[in-house]
Amino acid sequence: MDLSFSSQNARYAFRPFDRVTIDGMAFRLHMETEVGVALTRDDETGFCQQFSHSDLARLGSLGRIRVERDYFDPEASRKRQLRQSAPLTTLSGRPLRRFVRKDAYCEAAIELNRENLMKFTDDSIAASMDTLVGRAAQLASKRAPSGAMGILPSENLGEAPSPRTLRRWLAERNDLNLIGHLDTMDQRGWRGTRLDPEATAIMRKEVQKYLSRDKPTMQHVYENVRMAIDQRNEGCAKEDRLNVPSRETVRRAIRALDPFRVEVARNGEAAARKKFRPVLNGVSATRPLERVEIDEWTVDVSTLLESTEIYGILTEEERRQIGLYIKGDEKDPRHKEKVKRKDRWTLTAAICCATRCIVGMVLSRSANSEAAVQLLQMITTDKGAWADAVGSLTPWDMHGTPELIVFDGGAAFKSLRFRMAAEDLGVMWEMAMNGVPENRGTIERAFGSFSSDFAPRLSGHTFSSIMEKGDADPEKRAALTLDDFTFALLRWVIDIYHNTPHHGLGGETPVKAWRRMSKHQGVTPPPDAEMTRLCFGHQREYRLDKNGITILGVRYQSEVIQDYLRREAPGKVAVRWHPKDVGAISVLWGKAWYEVPALDPTLRGVAAQTWLTAVRHVRDGNPKANRLDNAAVREAIKAIKARNDAAMANAGLNLEDWSEQRFARDEKKLLASIEFVEPKELRSAEGGLGTEIPSSSELTMAPEKTTKPAKAAKMERGTSPKSNMTIEED
Repeated sequence: MDLSFSSQNARYAFRPFDRVTIDGMAFRLHMETEVGVALTRDDETGFCQQFSHSDLARLGSLGRIRVERDYFDPEASRKRQLRQSAPLTTLSGRPLRRFVRKDAYCEAAIELNRENLMKFTDDSIAASMDTLVGRAAQLASKRAPSGAMGILPSENLGEAPSPRTLRRWLAERNDLNLIGHLDTMDQRGWRGTRLDPEATAIMRKEVQKYLSRDKPTMQHVYENVRMAIDQRNEGCAKEDRLNVPSRETVRRAIRALDPFRVEVARNGEAAARKKFRPVLNGVSATRPLERVEIDEWTVDVSTLLESTEIYGILTEEERRQIGLYIKGDEKDPRHKEKVKRKDRWTLTAAICCATRCIVGMVLSRSANSEAAVQLLQMITTDKGAWADAVGSLTPWDMHGTPELIVFDGGAAFKSLRFRMAAEDLGVMWEMAMNGVPENRGTIERAFGSFSSDFAPRLSGHTFSSIMEKGDADPEKRAALTLDDFTFALLRWVIDIYHNTPHHGLGGETPVKAWRRMSKHQGVTPPPDAEMTRLCFGHQREYRLDKNGITILGVRYQSEVIQDYLRREAPGKVAVRWHPKDVGAISVLWGKAWYEVPALDPTLRGVAAQTWLTAVRHVRDGNPKANRLDNAAVREAIKAIKARNDAAMANAGLNLEDWSEQRFARDEKKLLASIEFVEPKELRSAEGGLGTEIPSSSELTMAPEKTTKPAKAAKMERGTSPKSNMTIEED
């Protein structure tokens, strides 16, 4: 069947005494025409407004018109006073049971009268009382609403009313219909107090002391009231003494206090807000990374401040920078303190509100702005390396440029560096009110899952309260190293949290929600390498000369900076450098940034920590050498990456310190007086005269063993003018 519904033919009619409310505005009828109606506002203005029949039909279909019949009729005011603006269907409790009793007796009397078994006289009603009671009980059991069942003895249906009362009930029903059965019995009784005004004042003064952080009990307040009145009665005549209020009177006075005020005074503003703050629909995010919330959480696990895997790639100073202590000599009296020290970490995390996926995590010894910046960069990074390092079964590829990030007013997130990085990425940011975690409910709830599901799985769980902790000693039970903790954290987030059905997603898992939403709507791509370097890198000034720019022993050279050198002779230039990729830098020329690659193309994508570790290993093999073989360093990089991928991934969650102090320290200690060269075999020119300089393409070949003795090479350099040119990359 082809069904269609239209409101075009609907036409509403209003009577002169009706009150018509449209979208909250009250009107009364002024006049009606063929086109529509003119309604006058029910206020002091008396403005007249026109509505066409089609407009009224549309508003009526949307449920935006309310009509109160005969509202302005003088006779209808009596009904409104009895009804007290509450519909009859909303009655409950004793008023409903009394209403049912009256209606049952009236209906029974009307039926008996129709059957000519009873007349509406006192004698006839009294003679038919037994039949009337039985008929009323039968009608009440059949017609009474469900909320009226279980009539109390005070509203006993078998206790028949007097003939005069029944006739009054019938008259009220005939005059006001069913509203005539309503009564005001709930307003009867004494509502005041019999206490002396002075005793009431003393009691109220003592009751106010219930609003205290000391949380006195009601019994304590009652005892204080009694002592205060007894103290006042001392030395007074018998007739002037005040009566002590009962314990129940004091209890009712305490119960009469504003509950919100009581909660604020006894438990604090946060507890009161948590208890009374209205719960609405919450944040509405429909796209991946549309809204990302970030926050910090002190991990409820005490871990050993040591790491076996990361030890192999960090120096003692670097371990101390991220909060790790190295194993000292067992003869050292501080050995036990170094090895067995335990503490808790701060986790800075980000969550996608639409999919509930964790899109970034950074571990640090304390909350700071650098951790916030690294977290923002991690949101834009494919985190597959972290997932592969711990052998997770689920990919962790959720990444992209967020549209909006929300954070609290913590110092780390308010820092100018963090906010500038967000602005450069084109990310909007919103600073939520401090002390109101409800404004960031998604990340707060995620941290609740961390605390309730992840932390209890680990040894050294610190618990969330003293009552929950009991006699447990997390410090003594701490057995996890940083590697163990990082492994457990990554596996729990990637394989457990992301694959657990989420109530906020209607039972869907976060990883499935990400797949579904990203397939239909997609995400904004992450920034390219140059923008990443500009947003998240470090800026310093370096000397520019004909050799280019050297940073941590890596030389950077390009036609752009040499042109800049010839035209401006700047001496020092501003450089943006990123510790995750030493393969290129950005140099400021005027108001524009230019990318400058490293002379060694194999360094593309190599992290600064990996480069320094490789240099350290090569130098340890020959401590007295002041020239390092680039080929040997490249081989060391390959070995380190192959052997320590898992360790580097674990260290990737930890905050990296690349401050000015570390730059200066590494360049001074590790790279002082070090020159990097590309060893090449010197080949004799035709005719045996001098040597031939290899071409630029040959400079990138793998190193070969020299076939010419060192002494002969020295003699050749000394005798040949061309041999004065050293084949190397400074």
